[in-house]
Amino acid sequence: MGLSLCFLETEMWNLINNNLKIFIDPLTFIGLKNLEQRILLINTFQDYLTKIDPSLCDVTFFFPKYIEDKLGVRRTFFPQDKVTLIENQPEAVIDVFPIHPDVVPTELGKAGKMLNEFLSIAIKNKCVLYLTENEFDTAKKGEIEKQYGLQIVNLLELYKKIESYTQGFYNYFKFRNSVYGINSSDIAHAMSDEFHNKVLISLESEINKKQPSEELKERVRSFVHNRYIDILTTIDQINFFKLQQIIYDVEHELIKDGGNKRPHLHGYIRYYLNYYLFLLWGAIDHLAWIINDIFSFGYSPSKSQDRKAVGLHNSKKEFLAKIKAKNVALYDFIVSNDFQEWLYFFGQLRHKNAHREMFSASPLLITTDESTISDDEIDKIIYKDEPPVPKDIAHMFSPELIEHQKILDRINYRISKSKKGIDHFALIEKDGQQFMFDPVGRIATDMSNLRNLVQKIFEAYKTE
Repeated sequence: MGLSLCFLETEMWNLINNNLKIFIDPLTFIGLKNLEQRILLINTFQDYLTKIDPSLCDVTFFFPKYIEDKLGVRRTFFPQDKVTLIENQPEAVIDVFPIHPDVVPTELGKAGKMLNEFLSIAIKNKCVLYLTENEFDTAKKGEIEKQYGLQIVNLLELYKKIESYTQGFYNYFKFRNSVYGINSSDIAHAMSDEFHNKVLISLESEINKKQPSEELKERVRSFVHNRYIDILTTIDQINFFKLQQIIYDVEHELIKDGGNKRPHLHGYIRYYLNYYLFLLWGAIDHLAWIINDIFSFGYSPSKSQDRKAVGLHNSKKEFLAKIKAKNVALYDFIVSNDFQEWLYFFGQLRHKNAHREMFSASPLLITTDESTISDDEIDKIIYKDEPPVPKDIAHMFSPELIEHQKILDRINYRISKSKKGIDHFALIEKDGQQFMFDPVGRIATDMSNLRNLVQKIFEAYKTE
């Protein structure tokens, strides 16, 4: 405790973890569902990673080979596959799913025992992802993640996690290495995002068929190929650093104490989250101007009064009336309570961050009885065995420096004894009430609303 940590010792640790550990449930290889993806599961990732030079990150799979004969499952692994084969049953099994002894002989009991074995292997080897096609109760998945830092994922979710992980390294280090001929994150996202391929590209194509003005053509192009792709990239980076936090906490065994109350990399999450909000808020105005252009409403961004008139908020009565006259379905979607409430909350969050105070992406800590004891009581606990500075070197430091160290030690103690309430939080006021929500957790809702809006615009344009 104290100065020995702050001044006399240096703990060497990697800021960025470059090895993602994944446990594979052997039952994943049973049946014909997603057969091709399952066959390519490991080979594809290894082939992808070998084409990145220098090698920035790696993915290691853990597979319980000892169970293959019992299950009648076979998965051929090659020498070049980065797979750790578990040859023996775990000696110690964690009761993630408690099973009564009387139930063990039954098939249900055997399945539960086997599941606990698999989860124990994953936890022991500090895996952060557990691939399975079995259905897990949502509450139980959340409990496992909170208690052990282990996320239960299906095949599609795993692909997305690894994409965020590898793409995160690509963006973090700013390398421009050609991977399958892809030397741009823009192109990579354009190839992988279904909405981009099926909706945005089609919308752009339909608009271009009618020989639009150069201004409209560029406005649509920049939304489809710049803004939307940049939004995907910021989400990738947020997910990347969130995953880095989980890996760090698992590797340093911080999960068991209720989670890391001072996790690193929050600065990166805050940075990309704020850029994400900037891009997302701009996307709404961007789409409003596209609506203006494709339906020939006649507003001009060069005129101040027109810039104030165009928008999708309920206050833009004249503009919304023009939309209603063109397409009632699009109008109804925009003025719906759900869409307007979403627009209000994320708009307020963006404005607050842009013009007033920026919210912190750090955890919300709740005080406990232990965290609120007096300074004297804390000193008796943390300096019970040794003082803040060893006696034989205390003369080397001024009283002010030693007192400063005591203050830091007390802060660290209080934080360690606090309870983590929520990871990321923001406060927004509406109608005199304070609302707290998680801006990272709301990203899926944000993207759903954005995509639904684009879809409605596309449908309205096709009927024009």
